[in-house]
Amino acid sequence: MSSYYAAAAKKTLTVGVPVDRCPMIYVDSKTDKIVGIGVDLLSEVGEAAGYKMRFKAIKEENLKAALDNRDYDLVMPLGSTITSASGQQTIITDSLVETPMTLVTVNKQALPNFNNIKVGMLKSQAGVAESLKQTLPGIDITLYENVPECVKMLKAGKVDALLHNSYVWSYILQKPSYSDLTIHPSAVISMEFYAGAVDTPESRKIIEKLNSDIANLTDSQRQAVILDYTTRKLYRYGFFDYLYEYRFILVIFVIVCGVWLFENIKLKKAYEIAEEASKAKTLFLANMSHEIRTPINAIMGMGELVQRETADKKIKQYAFNICSSANSLLYLVNDILDFSRMEAGKMKLRNDPYHLSSLLNDVNMMIVERAKSKGIVYNPVVDANIPDGLIGDETRLKQVLINLLTNGVKYTMAGFVELNISFKKIESNCIDLYISVKDSGIGMKQEELNKLFKAFERLDEDKNKTIEGTGLGMSIVKQILDAMESNLKVKSEYGVGSEFSFVVRQKVANWGKIGEYDKIAEEVATGQGNYCPSFVAPGVKILAVDDNELNLKVITGLLEKTRMTVDTALSGKIALGLLSKTKYDILLIDYRMPKMDGVELLKHIKYDADGINYYSVCIILTANVVSGVREMFINAGFDDYLEKPVNGKRLEDMLKKYIHPDRIISPASITQSENDQRNNTVQKDDESSADNSDENPSIVSADTMKKLKELQNDRYISIKSGVEYAGAETLFVDTLRFFRANVDKKSAELEQLLNSNNIEDYATKVHALKSSARMIGAKDLSEKARLLEEAGLNGDLDYIKENHDEMLSLYRQYKKILEEL
Repeated sequence: MSSYYAAAAKKTLTVGVPVDRCPMIYVDSKTDKIVGIGVDLLSEVGEAAGYKMRFKAIKEENLKAALDNRDYDLVMPLGSTITSASGQQTIITDSLVETPMTLVTVNKQALPNFNNIKVGMLKSQAGVAESLKQTLPGIDITLYENVPECVKMLKAGKVDALLHNSYVWSYILQKPSYSDLTIHPSAVISMEFYAGAVDTPESRKIIEKLNSDIANLTDSQRQAVILDYTTRKLYRYGFFDYLYEYRFILVIFVIVCGVWLFENIKLKKAYEIAEEASKAKTLFLANMSHEIRTPINAIMGMGELVQRETADKKIKQYAFNICSSANSLLYLVNDILDFSRMEAGKMKLRNDPYHLSSLLNDVNMMIVERAKSKGIVYNPVVDANIPDGLIGDETRLKQVLINLLTNGVKYTMAGFVELNISFKKIESNCIDLYISVKDSGIGMKQEELNKLFKAFERLDEDKNKTIEGTGLGMSIVKQILDAMESNLKVKSEYGVGSEFSFVVRQKVANWGKIGEYDKIAEEVATGQGNYCPSFVAPGVKILAVDDNELNLKVITGLLEKTRMTVDTALSGKIALGLLSKTKYDILLIDYRMPKMDGVELLKHIKYDADGINYYSVCIILTANVVSGVREMFINAGFDDYLEKPVNGKRLEDMLKKYIHPDRIISPASITQSENDQRNNTVQKDDESSADNSDENPSIVSADTMKKLKELQNDRYISIKSGVEYAGAETLFVDTLRFFRANVDKKSAELEQLLNSNNIEDYATKVHALKSSARMIGAKDLSEKARLLEEAGLNGDLDYIKENHDEMLSLYRQYKKILEEL
């Protein structure tokens, strides 16, 4: 009761503020309340001083005029003591916060000396302008009504620069049409941020009380408020922002419409120009490929809807042709994008362990059906003595083989395509792989060999005009082999056939022979029963943070046998609660989470130098693998970077780097009794008997394995992918059951977010579904979720509404598909 009267006894102070200075002072669009850095700081000080603060937007032209309004007990922000519009002297508080005042120019334009500079500011900043003139008498300041008018005068050359708070600039310059404005690096003025009033006995009394608590306001408290607002995504695109952002696409659309119009009125000259333009070797399409994908996907989706909803056979045929053409166009755009990345020098080779048997199995699966459909014999010849465990870039090597073999099948009308792989030992841990692809196809004329590796070129164009392709395949092959320090040799006879060969050096991870590689590949995919962790560390504590429950389940499963304690958190907020109570050795933090992403969570952790987890190792987990991302996260303060999807070996290798050797126990040194005790503690008696047996029992029951293979044959799941992600067959089955159990809940969440037009959180949730589906090998579902995520990130609500139901229908089918597990 006493606290009630204490609250009621607080005097309310009305504070007049301009609300055009986000994030310093602005109106929250969701709550209609006046908020911001200055508001939070003054509220905190006022509360401590025994006042209740009420903030009110000033109607006056500027703060000088607002000072004469007796409805306000205080006004802010002031830069120093100034006279009011009527000439009355003012009094101000001590500084609430120091605010950097930053000059902005057009395209880094050079600035004159401050004694000669012409500066534009807002009329609401008249008080700040007056303070500046006192400090820099030579500065010429012109006041304008609003930011657009300021920018207009700057671009017209009426002023040399604009001056405003740097925090406010960080918000304003997010507007796309201001992209040509540059914060000037050499001229920064700091101003103090005060609240003030006309000098009266009452105002002196208020300010004296506030000052006593401003003195207690620490730099850490100030920085916490600043960090809170400057890390928020406050700027929201409006219609004209999107219009400006995508103006080039609109221009392209207008050009295409113009070409279409000219074609329809049969302007032959315009038609010929358009045809020549379509054949031009330009990088424009490569630069615009991401933007082009969205309308292509919309065309494909609408075409499919037409096919489903019409009974007219002719219209169905038209719609099918549209979808088929759009799909071909999407394939070509992806090919061009891959090529453009290589041309830009952004291709980086990986150096990871892989199984050659698994690589060959994947390649053969892609080529066999293509060859069979043309009546061609496909013959892979592989030296059985080649070591199966190699180290290199499996993905790029596979891309080279697929391109060469696809070309062989494409240009062979009858006969055979042969893949031949042998090896030569070079060092104790290196071999040279000798690879050749031979076909009995159309071959090449000698004069055509010179343009074989040129981008966009097609050989014998007239004869091969019915064969699909971009002409980029061989160019991509050449660039990959160049990066691998290899080169492609070509032997070809026109009308007889061709042979492509190269040598690539690989390190050896395991000298076990490849033998019958198709059988070995199956063993690699499913042979997880004899898994043993690379280390055991019972005293180590791990915290995994991810908004996807399935991801957390996988990480927990992968680390179970290391005997480390693994706690999980489904959000940054939950993680902060755990971090305040428990000291963890290593934090595994997902990057893309709603409300608080991984970088924001790291800032909170590193903000408190006295926090128990300030020195904990922080590792970012992300599916973003583009060039430069690792450096970005390391610069943000993370200790290391781990790409998704995470497999057990890479995860263990990463953690082992950061665990002190004294805390690591070799798995071989764990006694039988210790294992029994551990297994009894976690109540897993069935696993205990399996771990302690000298035999190698079946990982899952025969009936369950049979069902898994049936689902895989129907292309609903992938055993290989699932076991690789989960760490073992039993854990994969658990993962499938967990995936099934969450279908209804996750579907309802997605429906609710779409119905409320919460596209930002929708994109995050569908991103999580994409990852979960990929983990179990549900490729079609994962791809549909990926396209919806991309549409969400691009703000393409139309695409989401058109394709959401189809994706959700497929997702819900998995509840029945997996019900027998």
